[in-house]
Amino acid sequence: MSGTKYADLPDIDTAPDIYETDDVFPTTQFTKAESSDEEGPQNRHAGKKQIPPPTKEELDMSGLMDLEAATKKFMKAERRNRSRSTYVYPPSPDSSPTDQSGAPRPIPLSQRLRLLNTELTALEIELSDPSNPLLQKEREEDNVDPGELIKDLVVVRGRLDKLRKGHEGRARLIGTVLEKERKEPETEEEEESESEDENSNDPEASKMRNLIDIDKRVGELEKIIGSSSAALDETSPLPPPLLPLITRLNSQLALLTQPRHIDSISRRLKLLLSDLDRASVAQQHRRYPSQQTSLITPIPENLLPILSRLGPALPQIPHILTRLRTLSALHTSAADFQATLEDLEKEHRKVHDALNELDDAIKTVEKSLEENRGVVKKNVADLEGRVESLLQHLEELGREQPQER
Repeated sequence: MSGTKYADLPDIDTAPDIYETDDVFPTTQFTKAESSDEEGPQNRHAGKKQIPPPTKEELDMSGLMDLEAATKKFMKAERRNRSRSTYVYPPSPDSSPTDQSGAPRPIPLSQRLRLLNTELTALEIELSDPSNPLLQKEREEDNVDPGELIKDLVVVRGRLDKLRKGHEGRARLIGTVLEKERKEPETEEEEESESEDENSNDPEASKMRNLIDIDKRVGELEKIIGSSSAALDETSPLPPPLLPLITRLNSQLALLTQPRHIDSISRRLKLLLSDLDRASVAQQHRRYPSQQTSLITPIPENLLPILSRLGPALPQIPHILTRLRTLSALHTSAADFQATLEDLEKEHRKVHDALNELDDAIKTVEKSLEENRGVVKKNVADLEGRVESLLQHLEELGREQPQER
Protein backbone atom coordinates (compact mmCIF):
# COMPACT_ATOMS: atom_id res chain seq x y z
CA MET A 1 0.00 0.00 0.00
CA SER A 2 2.84 2.39 0.78
CA GLY A 3 4.18 2.04 -2.76
CA THR A 4 0.82 2.75 -4.50
CA LYS A 5 -0.22 5.54 -2.15
CA TYR A 6 2.87 7.71 -2.56
CA ALA A 7 3.80 6.64 -6.11
CA ASP A 8 2.73 9.93 -7.71
CA LEU A 9 4.89 12.00 -5.34
CA PRO A 10 8.33 13.01 -6.62
CA ASP A 11 11.61 11.85 -5.04
CA ILE A 12 10.04 8.99 -3.12
CA ASP A 13 11.94 5.75 -2.60
CA THR A 14 9.80 2.95 -4.02
CA ALA A 15 12.21 0.18 -3.02
CA PRO A 16 10.83 -2.48 -0.65
CA ASP A 17 11.61 -2.01 3.03
CA ILE A 18 14.31 -4.35 4.22
CA TYR A 19 12.72 -4.53 7.68
CA GLU A 20 9.33 -5.52 6.31
CA THR A 21 8.92 -9.29 6.82
CA ASP A 22 6.06 -11.74 6.78
CA ASP A 23 4.29 -12.80 9.97
CA VAL A 24 6.06 -15.97 11.04
CA PHE A 25 4.93 -17.58 14.29
CA PRO A 26 7.48 -19.35 16.53
CA THR A 27 7.57 -23.12 16.35
CA THR A 28 10.17 -23.72 19.06
CA GLN A 29 9.82 -26.77 21.23
CA PHE A 30 9.89 -26.45 25.00
CA THR A 31 11.04 -28.93 27.63
CA LYS A 32 9.31 -32.18 28.33
CA ALA A 33 8.12 -31.00 31.73
CA GLU A 34 5.76 -28.48 30.09
CA SER A 35 3.57 -30.82 28.07
CA SER A 36 0.89 -28.22 27.53
CA ASP A 37 3.41 -25.80 26.01
CA GLU A 38 4.49 -28.46 23.51
CA GLU A 39 0.96 -28.96 22.39
CA GLY A 40 0.49 -25.21 21.78
CA PRO A 41 2.11 -24.88 18.32
CA GLN A 42 0.29 -27.96 16.97
CA ASN A 43 -3.07 -26.66 18.06
CA ARG A 44 -2.13 -23.28 16.67
CA HIS A 45 -1.45 -24.70 13.21
CA ALA A 46 -4.62 -26.73 13.47
CA GLY A 47 -6.53 -23.57 14.30
CA LYS A 48 -5.04 -21.82 11.30
CA LYS A 49 -6.30 -24.51 8.99
CA GLN A 50 -9.83 -24.32 10.31
CA ILE A 51 -10.14 -20.51 10.05
CA PRO A 52 -11.05 -19.41 6.51
CA PRO A 53 -9.10 -16.64 4.83
CA PRO A 54 -10.38 -13.20 5.86
CA THR A 55 -12.07 -10.80 3.53
CA LYS A 56 -11.17 -7.16 3.10
CA GLU A 57 -13.74 -5.99 5.65
CA GLU A 58 -12.89 -8.63 8.32
CA LEU A 59 -9.88 -8.87 10.64
CA ASP A 60 -7.00 -11.22 9.93
CA MET A 61 -7.61 -14.15 12.37
CA SER A 62 -5.05 -16.48 10.84
CA GLY A 63 -2.36 -15.64 13.43
CA LEU A 64 -4.58 -16.30 16.45
CA MET A 65 -4.94 -19.54 18.43
CA ASP A 66 -7.98 -21.64 18.82
CA LEU A 67 -10.02 -21.30 22.03
CA GLU A 68 -9.37 -24.88 23.11
CA ALA A 69 -5.64 -24.59 22.46
CA ALA A 70 -5.50 -21.35 24.45
CA THR A 71 -7.33 -22.89 27.41
CA LYS A 72 -4.99 -25.89 27.39
CA LYS A 73 -1.91 -23.68 27.20
CA PHE A 74 -2.90 -21.21 29.92
CA MET A 75 -4.44 -23.76 32.25
CA LYS A 76 -1.42 -23.67 34.55
CA ALA A 77 -1.63 -19.90 34.92
CA GLU A 78 -4.74 -20.22 37.06
CA ARG A 79 -3.55 -20.76 40.62
CA ARG A 80 -6.52 -19.86 42.69
CA ASN A 81 -6.66 -22.41 45.48
CA ARG A 82 -2.95 -23.11 45.80
CA SER A 83 -1.80 -24.37 49.21
CA ARG A 84 1.22 -22.48 50.52
CA SER A 85 3.89 -24.52 52.27
CA THR A 86 5.29 -22.99 55.45
CA TYR A 87 8.69 -23.87 56.88
CA VAL A 88 8.90 -24.58 60.59
CA TYR A 89 12.30 -24.14 62.23
CA PRO A 90 13.54 -27.03 64.37
CA PRO A 91 13.49 -26.42 68.12
CA SER A 92 16.71 -24.91 69.43
CA PRO A 93 18.24 -25.98 72.75
CA ASP A 94 17.64 -22.49 74.18
CA SER A 95 13.96 -22.30 73.21
CA SER A 96 11.31 -23.85 75.42
CA PRO A 97 9.79 -27.09 74.01
CA THR A 98 6.15 -27.09 72.99
CA ASP A 99 3.44 -29.76 73.04
CA GLN A 100 1.42 -30.95 70.07
CA SER A 101 -1.23 -28.39 70.95
CA GLY A 102 1.33 -25.55 70.66
CA ALA A 103 1.49 -24.62 74.34
CA PRO A 104 5.06 -24.22 75.66
CA ARG A 105 6.27 -26.91 78.01
CA PRO A 106 8.53 -26.05 80.95
CA ILE A 107 12.21 -26.80 80.37
CA PRO A 108 13.40 -29.76 82.48
CA LEU A 109 15.59 -28.93 85.44
CA SER A 110 18.51 -31.02 84.19
CA GLN A 111 18.62 -29.05 80.95
CA ARG A 112 18.36 -25.76 82.84
CA LEU A 113 21.23 -26.87 85.08
CA ARG A 114 23.38 -27.71 82.03
CA LEU A 115 22.60 -24.33 80.48
CA LEU A 116 23.57 -22.60 83.72
CA ASN A 117 26.85 -24.54 83.81
CA THR A 118 27.72 -23.61 80.23
CA GLU A 119 26.90 -19.94 80.81
CA LEU A 120 28.95 -19.96 84.00
CA THR A 121 31.99 -21.46 82.27
CA ALA A 122 31.68 -18.91 79.44
CA LEU A 123 31.56 -16.08 81.98
CA GLU A 124 34.59 -17.46 83.81
CA ILE A 125 36.56 -17.59 80.54
CA GLU A 126 35.59 -14.01 79.67
CA LEU A 127 36.43 -12.68 83.14
CA SER A 128 39.75 -14.52 83.29
CA ASP A 129 40.92 -12.71 80.13
CA PRO A 130 42.21 -9.25 81.20
CA SER A 131 42.30 -8.06 77.57
CA ASN A 132 38.55 -8.54 77.12
CA PRO A 133 37.12 -5.35 75.52
CA LEU A 134 33.71 -5.83 77.19
CA LEU A 135 35.32 -6.03 80.63
CA GLN A 136 37.42 -2.92 79.98
CA LYS A 137 34.36 -1.04 78.69
CA GLU A 138 32.32 -1.91 81.81
CA ARG A 139 35.28 -0.98 84.03
CA GLU A 140 35.59 2.46 82.37
CA GLU A 141 31.90 3.33 81.93
CA ASP A 142 30.09 1.62 84.85
CA ASN A 143 33.09 1.39 87.27
CA VAL A 144 32.55 -2.36 87.66
CA ASP A 145 35.14 -4.18 89.77
CA PRO A 146 36.25 -7.50 88.17
CA GLY A 147 37.06 -8.88 91.62
CA GLU A 148 33.44 -8.51 92.70
CA LEU A 149 32.26 -10.27 89.54
CA ILE A 150 34.66 -13.16 90.14
CA LYS A 151 33.47 -13.36 93.74
CA ASP A 152 29.85 -13.59 92.60
CA LEU A 153 30.83 -16.30 90.12
CA VAL A 154 32.48 -18.29 92.91
CA VAL A 155 29.31 -18.00 94.99
CA VAL A 156 27.14 -19.19 92.10
CA ARG A 157 29.56 -22.05 91.39
CA GLY A 158 29.32 -23.15 95.03
CA ARG A 159 25.55 -23.13 94.87
CA LEU A 160 25.55 -25.26 91.73
CA ASP A 161 27.98 -27.71 93.33
CA LYS A 162 25.61 -28.04 96.27
CA LEU A 163 22.80 -28.94 93.88
CA ARG A 164 24.92 -31.71 92.35
CA LYS A 165 25.50 -33.42 95.67
CA GLY A 166 23.29 -36.14 97.17
CA HIS A 167 19.74 -35.39 98.12
CA GLU A 168 19.96 -34.41 101.77
CA GLY A 169 17.75 -32.16 103.85
CA ARG A 170 15.97 -29.59 101.71
CA ALA A 171 17.21 -31.20 98.46
CA ARG A 172 15.30 -34.37 99.39
CA LEU A 173 12.08 -32.36 99.59
CA ILE A 174 12.79 -30.85 96.18
CA GLY A 175 13.40 -34.33 94.75
CA THR A 176 10.12 -35.65 96.12
CA VAL A 177 8.20 -32.72 94.66
CA LEU A 178 9.84 -33.18 91.26
CA GLU A 179 9.28 -36.94 91.27
CA LYS A 180 5.59 -36.43 91.87
CA GLU A 181 5.38 -34.21 88.83
CA ARG A 182 7.32 -36.68 86.64
CA LYS A 183 5.03 -39.64 87.29
CA GLU A 184 2.84 -40.45 84.30
CA PRO A 185 -0.60 -42.12 84.51
CA GLU A 186 -0.88 -45.67 83.22
CA THR A 187 -4.47 -45.72 82.00
CA GLU A 188 -6.80 -43.16 80.48
CA GLU A 189 -9.07 -43.07 83.54
CA GLU A 190 -6.10 -42.42 85.79
CA GLU A 191 -4.92 -39.69 83.39
CA GLU A 192 -8.26 -37.91 83.57
CA SER A 193 -8.51 -38.21 87.36
CA GLU A 194 -4.89 -37.22 87.91
CA SER A 195 -5.20 -34.30 85.46
CA GLU A 196 -8.13 -33.03 87.50
CA ASP A 197 -6.18 -33.52 90.75
CA GLU A 198 -3.10 -31.82 89.30
CA ASN A 199 -5.18 -28.90 88.04
CA SER A 200 -6.58 -28.51 91.52
CA ASN A 201 -3.17 -28.95 93.25
CA ASP A 202 -1.00 -26.91 90.83
CA PRO A 203 -1.15 -23.71 92.93
CA GLU A 204 -0.29 -25.65 96.09
CA ALA A 205 2.70 -27.32 94.39
CA SER A 206 3.94 -23.99 93.06
CA LYS A 207 3.59 -22.44 96.51
CA MET A 208 5.49 -25.37 98.03
CA ARG A 209 8.25 -25.03 95.43
CA ASN A 210 8.56 -21.29 96.09
CA LEU A 211 8.73 -21.91 99.84
CA ILE A 212 11.48 -24.49 99.35
CA ASP A 213 13.51 -22.08 97.20
CA ILE A 214 13.08 -19.28 99.73
CA ASP A 215 14.08 -21.57 102.60
CA LYS A 216 17.17 -22.71 100.70
CA ARG A 217 18.27 -19.17 99.91
CA VAL A 218 17.68 -18.05 103.50
CA GLY A 219 19.78 -20.96 104.75
CA GLU A 220 22.66 -20.04 102.42
CA LEU A 221 22.47 -16.41 103.55
CA GLU A 222 22.54 -17.51 107.19
CA LYS A 223 25.65 -19.60 106.51
CA ILE A 224 27.36 -16.65 104.82
CA ILE A 225 26.43 -14.16 107.57
CA GLY A 226 27.06 -16.56 110.45
CA SER A 227 23.66 -16.39 112.12
CA SER A 228 22.66 -19.98 111.40
CA SER A 229 24.00 -21.21 114.76
CA ALA A 230 22.31 -18.45 116.77
CA ALA A 231 19.09 -19.35 118.58
CA LEU A 232 16.05 -17.36 117.50
CA ASP A 233 14.83 -16.31 120.93
CA GLU A 234 14.83 -13.09 122.93
CA THR A 235 17.55 -14.11 125.41
CA SER A 236 20.43 -14.61 122.93
CA PRO A 237 21.06 -11.51 120.76
CA LEU A 238 21.53 -11.87 117.02
CA PRO A 239 24.78 -10.81 115.38
CA PRO A 240 24.88 -7.23 114.03
CA PRO A 241 23.64 -6.63 110.47
CA LEU A 242 26.20 -7.28 107.78
CA LEU A 243 25.47 -4.48 105.30
CA PRO A 244 26.16 -1.50 107.64
CA LEU A 245 29.32 -3.22 108.90
CA ILE A 246 30.57 -3.73 105.33
CA THR A 247 29.82 -0.12 104.37
CA ARG A 248 31.60 1.18 107.46
CA LEU A 249 34.66 -0.99 106.81
CA ASN A 250 34.69 0.07 103.16
CA SER A 251 34.62 3.76 104.10
CA GLN A 252 37.41 3.26 106.64
CA LEU A 253 39.54 1.44 104.07
CA ALA A 254 38.94 4.20 101.52
CA LEU A 255 40.09 6.80 104.05
CA LEU A 256 43.12 4.83 105.18
CA THR A 257 44.33 4.11 101.66
CA GLN A 258 44.69 7.79 100.84
CA PRO A 259 48.33 8.90 100.42
CA ARG A 260 48.27 11.53 103.15
CA HIS A 261 46.95 9.07 105.72
CA ILE A 262 49.56 6.51 104.69
CA ASP A 263 52.33 9.12 105.11
CA SER A 264 51.08 10.11 108.54
CA ILE A 265 50.84 6.45 109.60
CA SER A 266 54.40 5.78 108.40
CA ARG A 267 55.70 8.80 110.31
CA ARG A 268 53.98 7.71 113.49
CA LEU A 269 55.34 4.20 113.09
CA LYS A 270 58.88 5.54 112.69
CA LEU A 271 58.51 7.70 115.79
CA LEU A 272 57.10 4.75 117.72
CA LEU A 273 59.99 2.55 116.61
CA SER A 274 62.53 5.14 117.73
CA ASP A 275 60.74 5.49 121.09
CA LEU A 276 60.65 1.71 121.50
CA ASP A 277 64.38 1.49 120.78
CA ARG A 278 65.08 4.12 123.40
CA ALA A 279 62.81 2.41 125.92
CA SER A 280 64.48 -0.96 125.32
CA VAL A 281 67.93 0.60 125.73
CA ALA A 282 66.82 2.30 128.98
CA GLN A 283 65.39 -0.96 130.34
CA GLN A 284 68.60 -2.82 129.56
CA HIS A 285 70.59 -0.05 131.24
CA ARG A 286 68.45 -0.33 134.35
CA ARG A 287 68.76 -4.11 134.48
CA TYR A 288 72.49 -4.30 133.79
CA PRO A 289 74.03 -0.92 134.77
CA SER A 290 77.61 -2.26 135.16
CA GLN A 291 77.72 -3.81 131.66
CA GLN A 292 76.10 -0.91 129.84
CA THR A 293 78.35 1.83 131.28
CA SER A 294 81.31 0.61 129.25
CA LEU A 295 79.27 0.20 126.04
CA ILE A 296 77.32 3.47 126.04
CA THR A 297 79.41 6.41 124.91
CA PRO A 298 78.55 9.76 126.42
CA ILE A 299 76.74 12.17 124.09
CA PRO A 300 78.55 15.48 123.78
CA GLU A 301 76.70 18.49 125.08
CA ASN A 302 76.96 20.30 121.76
CA LEU A 303 74.72 17.71 120.06
CA LEU A 304 71.83 18.11 122.50
CA PRO A 305 70.55 21.44 121.13
CA ILE A 306 70.98 20.12 117.60
CA LEU A 307 68.92 17.04 118.46
CA SER A 308 66.25 19.20 120.07
CA ARG A 309 66.06 21.22 116.86
CA LEU A 310 65.94 18.12 114.68
CA GLY A 311 63.17 16.54 116.78
CA PRO A 312 60.20 18.29 115.11
CA ALA A 313 61.84 17.88 111.69
CA LEU A 314 62.29 14.09 111.96
CA PRO A 315 59.25 13.25 109.77
CA GLN A 316 60.62 15.45 106.97
CA ILE A 317 64.20 14.15 107.07
CA PRO A 318 63.45 10.93 105.07
CA HIS A 319 61.80 12.96 102.32
CA ILE A 320 64.76 15.35 102.25
CA LEU A 321 67.18 12.42 101.98
CA THR A 322 65.23 10.87 99.12
CA ARG A 323 65.17 14.24 97.40
CA LEU A 324 68.93 14.64 97.81
CA ARG A 325 69.49 11.16 96.42
CA THR A 326 67.43 12.04 93.37
CA LEU A 327 69.43 15.27 92.98
CA SER A 328 72.80 13.50 93.28
CA ALA A 329 72.80 12.75 89.56
CA LEU A 330 72.23 16.44 88.89
CA HIS A 331 75.16 17.36 91.15
CA THR A 332 77.45 14.92 89.34
CA SER A 333 76.47 16.35 85.96
CA ALA A 334 77.00 19.93 87.21
CA ALA A 335 80.78 19.70 86.57
CA ASP A 336 80.25 18.66 82.97
CA PHE A 337 77.72 21.42 82.59
CA GLN A 338 80.24 23.97 83.92
CA ALA A 339 82.88 22.78 81.43
CA THR A 340 80.43 23.12 78.56
CA LEU A 341 79.54 26.61 79.76
CA GLU A 342 83.21 27.63 79.79
CA ASP A 343 83.67 26.31 76.25
CA LEU A 344 80.63 28.26 75.14
CA GLU A 345 82.00 31.43 76.74
CA LYS A 346 85.33 31.00 74.93
CA GLU A 347 83.56 30.51 71.63
CA HIS A 348 81.46 33.57 72.36
CA ARG A 349 84.59 35.63 72.97
CA LYS A 350 86.12 34.43 69.72
CA VAL A 351 82.98 35.34 67.84
CA HIS A 352 82.97 38.77 69.53
CA ASP A 353 86.59 39.40 68.52
CA ALA A 354 85.84 38.34 64.95
CA LEU A 355 82.89 40.70 64.89
CA ASN A 356 85.08 43.57 66.13
CA GLU A 357 87.64 42.88 63.41
CA LEU A 358 84.88 42.76 60.83
CA ASP A 359 83.52 46.07 62.10
CA ASP A 360 86.94 47.68 61.77
CA ALA A 361 87.30 46.35 58.24
CA ILE A 362 83.88 47.70 57.32
CA LYS A 363 84.81 51.12 58.71
CA THR A 364 88.03 51.23 56.66
CA VAL A 365 86.08 50.22 53.54
CA GLU A 366 83.57 52.99 54.17
CA LYS A 367 86.38 55.54 54.60
CA SER A 368 88.02 54.42 51.36
CA LEU A 369 84.69 54.63 49.57
CA GLU A 370 84.16 58.18 50.80
CA GLU A 371 87.66 59.18 49.67
CA ASN A 372 87.09 57.58 46.28
CA ARG A 373 83.79 59.41 46.01
CA GLY A 374 85.55 62.78 46.55
CA VAL A 375 88.22 61.91 43.99
CA VAL A 376 85.56 60.85 41.46
CA LYS A 377 83.66 64.10 42.01
CA LYS A 378 86.81 66.14 41.41
CA ASN A 379 87.60 64.16 38.25
CA VAL A 380 84.07 64.66 36.98
CA ALA A 381 84.24 68.42 37.69
CA ASP A 382 87.56 68.71 35.85
CA LEU A 383 86.18 66.71 32.93
CA GLU A 384 83.12 68.92 32.71
CA GLY A 385 85.33 72.05 32.74
CA ARG A 386 87.48 70.67 29.95
CA VAL A 387 84.41 69.71 27.91
CA GLU A 388 82.95 73.18 28.31
CA SER A 389 86.24 74.81 27.33
CA LEU A 390 86.42 72.52 24.32
CA LEU A 391 82.91 73.46 23.27
CA GLN A 392 83.70 77.14 23.59
CA HIS A 393 86.82 76.68 21.52
CA LEU A 394 84.82 74.87 18.85
CA GLU A 395 82.27 77.66 18.75
CA GLU A 396 84.97 80.23 18.34
CA LEU A 397 86.49 78.22 15.52
CA GLY A 398 83.10 77.98 13.88
CA ARG A 399 82.68 81.75 14.02
CA GLU A 400 86.11 82.47 12.60
CA GLN A 401 85.70 80.25 9.50
CA PRO A 402 82.74 82.16 7.96
CA GLN A 403 84.48 85.44 8.52
CA GLU A 404 87.52 84.24 6.56
CA ARG A 405 85.33 83.21 3.64
